[in-house]
Amino acid sequence: MASAIALTATLGTVPALSQQSVLEEVTVTAQKREQSMQDVSVAVSAFSGDAIDKMGFEEGLDITQQVPNMNFFAIFGEASSPSVSLRGISLVNFSDSWESPVSIYVDDVYRGNPAGSAIQLFDLERVEVLRGPQGTLYGRNTTGGLVHYVSRKPTDDFEASASASYGSYSERIIEGTVSGPVSDGIRGRVAVKSTHNDGWQTNTVTGEKLNDTDSFGYRTQLEFDLADSGSLLLNVHGASADQSSVGFAHMGYLEYADPDPNVDAGAPTCGIGAIQSGQCTSETFNMTGAEAVNGKFDPEHVATGAANGLGTEIDTFGTSATLNWDFDNFSLTSITAYEELDKFLQDDGDGTAVIFFDEQYGVDAEQYTQEIRLNGNTEKSNWVTGFYYYKDDRGLTTEAPTTADWAEQGLWHREIVTLDSTSWALFGQLEYDLSQTLTLVSGLRYTEEERDFSQDAGPSFYDEIDATGDLSDSATTGRIGLDWRPAPDTLAYASYSTGFKSGGFSGSYNSTPEATLPVGSESIENFELGLKTTLAEVYRLNAAAFHYTVEDYQAQVFLTVADGSVITNAGDVTGTGAEVELTAPITDNFEVIAGAGWLDTNFDSEQLFYVAGDAYTLNGNELPSAPGFTYNLVARYYQSLGDSGELVFQGDYAWQDDHYLQVENDPYSRQSAYGLANAKVAWHSPTDTYSVEAFARNLANEEYFTYQNTLGADWGYGVWGQPRTAGLRFNYKM
Repeated sequence: MASAIALTATLGTVPALSQQSVLEEVTVTAQKREQSMQDVSVAVSAFSGDAIDKMGFEEGLDITQQVPNMNFFAIFGEASSPSVSLRGISLVNFSDSWESPVSIYVDDVYRGNPAGSAIQLFDLERVEVLRGPQGTLYGRNTTGGLVHYVSRKPTDDFEASASASYGSYSERIIEGTVSGPVSDGIRGRVAVKSTHNDGWQTNTVTGEKLNDTDSFGYRTQLEFDLADSGSLLLNVHGASADQSSVGFAHMGYLEYADPDPNVDAGAPTCGIGAIQSGQCTSETFNMTGAEAVNGKFDPEHVATGAANGLGTEIDTFGTSATLNWDFDNFSLTSITAYEELDKFLQDDGDGTAVIFFDEQYGVDAEQYTQEIRLNGNTEKSNWVTGFYYYKDDRGLTTEAPTTADWAEQGLWHREIVTLDSTSWALFGQLEYDLSQTLTLVSGLRYTEEERDFSQDAGPSFYDEIDATGDLSDSATTGRIGLDWRPAPDTLAYASYSTGFKSGGFSGSYNSTPEATLPVGSESIENFELGLKTTLAEVYRLNAAAFHYTVEDYQAQVFLTVADGSVITNAGDVTGTGAEVELTAPITDNFEVIAGAGWLDTNFDSEQLFYVAGDAYTLNGNELPSAPGFTYNLVARYYQSLGDSGELVFQGDYAWQDDHYLQVENDPYSRQSAYGLANAKVAWHSPTDTYSVEAFARNLANEEYFTYQNTLGADWGYGVWGQPRTAGLRFNYKM
């Protein structure tokens, strides 16, 4: 389904829109060739880089608020691994040993571990969000979908731009780009972004700031013309972050702490509203959530007494070479890429001044990918075929520090894991015109994967488990569908597609030898109907309805600190839903972008888990981070000032229904419905060389949790969403 952001502004009857309009046609490569979104029979939303800039999205991940049935959360803060949910399917696992069922790609290169990727999402040409299984054309066969970020490329003419902003919590963001010819047949582009802020959380134990930001990202590109029909693009990029991790909100589950430690019955459980507002206590810590933060239970105040503090250090580096060569009847594309990541992250799982469950995670990862594609067409067909290779080596460390004198190396738990993965695939897709209005789309992909695992543990909460293992997976997936074009501006399609996500190993908190055994693969079948059309020649309406079944859904359940975590094939999941997007130029100077998503997910499972001492069956549960209803709205109004430029007023809103944040659907992880409102006003010079804008996010200062986890029989923690922020930005381009 095409994005509500895209509208063809070249139709004859379209009003003369402002130069600041975001209603434009976006060309996408969702099917590995350039097409208008309205010609792609895939549920894809796309945002051009210009639209992202004009709407004030600071990070590429901000688009999640404007895509139906899309959600996003980061358990350990924005710089760490982002978790994206599409149509309810997401990574139900915090371990860096796993890949997400919703893949992240940057410039056609898959990011196996997307930690730090958000820092590099600037100077974008466009963002594409593909919903549904991607089991044919994309490198990592996924069950949920993918997000593809495409950076701006070197230009034939010289151009430069810069922006600077200052906002809440002393946030300073500076961004700059230079692009143009280097010599005959060679073009270059350099883009950088630096972000600093003092942190929007205060540690009530020490008074120090948490969740601050100190990051820098860069991207350098050189493009070479090769004869008359080829080009080579070299891309070198990287990022670094040195900041404090997000703090957790401590939640007690009991009405009071039992004064007699010999009483086994304990106190009655609180109501969920009271638990999530910090009013309840735990016998483990003998304090309420509010008492843990000196009565300041809100997003800006958290508590930690972590032995080594809370820090996040992430360094990434990558390079790629993209070769394109056009022949008489086909074109060749080769993408060779290397990515490396070093990450060290600390958190305080109990969210109190007590040194109890503090954690440290380390990741050292390298990946190499190679893709070769051939694209061609005939009078009645378009085709693509290719080969993909993926090699990923990861070293993972999980530690729990303590100040106890007896602890070995200051630790009371450590797991060192190595995980090496190798995959290759052959793929192809054919679009064949059966008639002038009917096209058959068929595709197939064969994938083989191997993983080698080893764990060295000690000291440990549990038995010191040393283990090794390996697994091999293979799958044949694909797609078949029919495209029908009853009119030039209308596309209706029906498709059946499949996807596959290979099995894997748990990288953290393996309390038994069984926990180190491999988990099997998951697969998906998806049926979809879609419509893309233009009403009254100017209003773009796109809709899709879908039904999917995931077999052997992979999920993690963290039982307790004492019992560790379980990663399992939790059962089968069915999902049914619909999405609709509308782009409407109401008048010459007023436009509206709207979207809505409906979703119903349901587990078919015989598995049972105990959370906080209570038994929960997965059967009948809904997926986590899968609201039943979401909607989004952007309204933009333009006021011409004649020779003095133009004013732009924007308001946007995104709302999501009640949903659970854990797969067990325990009541502690139920997040009530909420909406986030943002606003912006901007002045643009007559030639748009300069602009100044004022913005505010989360206008109502909504308080909500993006993640929750239960770690004991009487306590857990929550991760707050960001409170209200505001700022000013200055932009210059030539």
